[in-house]
Amino acid sequence: MEPQLGWVWLSQKERRTAELALAEFGPDGTRDELGFGVIHFGYADRFFPGTSVQHTKLRYIWFVCWSYLELQQRFGGEAFQKSELDRIEDRTGHKLLRHYGNDDGNGIIGGRVLRVGRSPVVKPSAVYWNAMRTWGIVRPLSVGRDAPGRGELHSRWPDLTGKHGRPEVDPDQAKSIFSDPPPVPSRWRNQSEPLTFDLDKENDEAGRIIRAWAVPRDALGRRSLLYRLAERGGATPTSITSPSVLSLCDEDEKVSLRRAACAGSLAAISRAIHTALVQRMKDASADANTTMRRWLDDAVQQHGEQAVKLDRLGLLVDVPEASKLIPLIEATQAWLSKGAGEISVLEDVYRSREEAQKPGRALLARSGGDRRANWWPREPVPLSYRWDRITGFLDQLGAR
Repeated sequence: MEPQLGWVWLSQKERRTAELALAEFGPDGTRDELGFGVIHFGYADRFFPGTSVQHTKLRYIWFVCWSYLELQQRFGGEAFQKSELDRIEDRTGHKLLRHYGNDDGNGIIGGRVLRVGRSPVVKPSAVYWNAMRTWGIVRPLSVGRDAPGRGELHSRWPDLTGKHGRPEVDPDQAKSIFSDPPPVPSRWRNQSEPLTFDLDKENDEAGRIIRAWAVPRDALGRRSLLYRLAERGGATPTSITSPSVLSLCDEDEKVSLRRAACAGSLAAISRAIHTALVQRMKDASADANTTMRRWLDDAVQQHGEQAVKLDRLGLLVDVPEASKLIPLIEATQAWLSKGAGEISVLEDVYRSREEAQKPGRALLARSGGDRRANWWPREPVPLSYRWDRITGFLDQLGAR
């Protein structure tokens, strides 16, 4: 049975909390026992605001809009049952399955659950709503206010979607929930009509997304790197520090992107060290530890040079929440500078960091034997700051 685990968030803070809570069970299998997630969020939210590791396909943004517009047409001015929205979203999933078939990896949210006739817990509207708010697709309720979360929209639905005043002098339609959505497809409600993720060129669905990405601004009033990459067009860059990416940035942004890459490398090495330390405590035999040390040596070879270059003070300027990681980062860089030898010298600082990150649940705790017994290692990877999602989005836009 496929696990059904999901959430509905109403704010950026709630989304961050939820993703951090689920980090050790993320899609790439990466655990966050040491707390590097704060660095991930600090850089990912700065350069790619609104994005999430939960995202798959950009056209889901318009599917969500069309789902609510259908609700507004049917239940404008009156409350609706949540099951009505669930039915529309499940219908959308089945329409996608009609086109893409039953194989995995096609980006259909809850596809496995839909294929066996059940309704997924995680709905596309929950996954994409924060992005739609961040990108200005969901309209604020009034001037100077943030766009509503789904919960607020649902609770105020009758007031927000009904007509007001006297019809004879105020014949206008109810207030629009969304800003500049493309027209609803003519066969949107037809269960048997296949649906695709291809962005409709005739209705400029890709262009509307790019214009929405122009909405978020940083403290200096600059548009996000996400928007600049989309506006640039051309081939999708290979990495976050590719020359084609850096050419779009101001000098302070270039420094931060390079620093983010260094932090990502150090995170990979730190996770490899943690994995090796936990394995040693679980089973001290040479056979059990050979693979862990090989993983660590590979991480050092691939990422060591970049990891030692991480500017700790600069990191704190970029991500103040990373202050809790500084003792561990400093110790790890010193260990690398001395030749990356025996890891036992790092055990105390790593245990202290994990016990602070996960009180009562640390794998390195001396009393953590039961937790270690149920733990299995996974090869560590660097922080990527959702770059795989960003490149996927750019590829989808490139097909416009």
